[in-house]
Amino acid sequence: MTREEKAQKLSELYDAIAADSSYRTQGMGCVLVPGAGSIEDHALVFVGEAPGREEEIEKLPFVGQAGKNLETLLGEIGLSRRDVFITNLLKYRPVASNGSNRPPSAGERHYALPYLVEELRILSPELVVCLGLSAAKALLDQPALKMAEAHNRLFEGHGLRIFVTYHPSPFNFMIAEKRKALHDAFRHLSSLSKRRSVYE
Repeated sequence: MTREEKAQKLSELYDAIAADSSYRTQGMGCVLVPGAGSIEDHALVFVGEAPGREEEIEKLPFVGQAGKNLETLLGEIGLSRRDVFITNLLKYRPVASNGSNRPPSAGERHYALPYLVEELRILSPELVVCLGLSAAKALLDQPALKMAEAHNRLFEGHGLRIFVTYHPSPFNFMIAEKRKALHDAFRHLSSLSKRRSVYE
């Protein structure tokens, strides 16, 4: 598939999500946040849980502090946002009754999964990196998966190589043990991937 064909297929996929009235539940925001980044063959694809308030405003994934933390981690292994593709399991922000972010329900994750799998099929990544447990549980079909057993490990699912680590959230970066675990995981990730920056 050429780069232009990929871009067209992704656009059609996001249009299909926007048109699917069952995808966006009553407790979700109204702004679709598509994936963004490199669509070259064998790029790394990073998958988070869902957009937050800042992502909803910018219509881009990982633009808040978690995104800055992710950029720091990528920089340590010689990559930038332009070298990778970043997306979320859910493409709408799950919203609590008080207007804050909330975790997606099991039903919401289950409904969004086929769309994510199709997105990954179009992208044909070298490696999928799950940032946090939501995407990992969905892609690996392991609802009881614990981070203690999944972190810094390589799995296979849906014909993909799937690497799991913590979400680079401000909360996790404040905890020295988790911050170190993230840095260690990205160093391990670098050894698993042949991907190098094309912008050096």
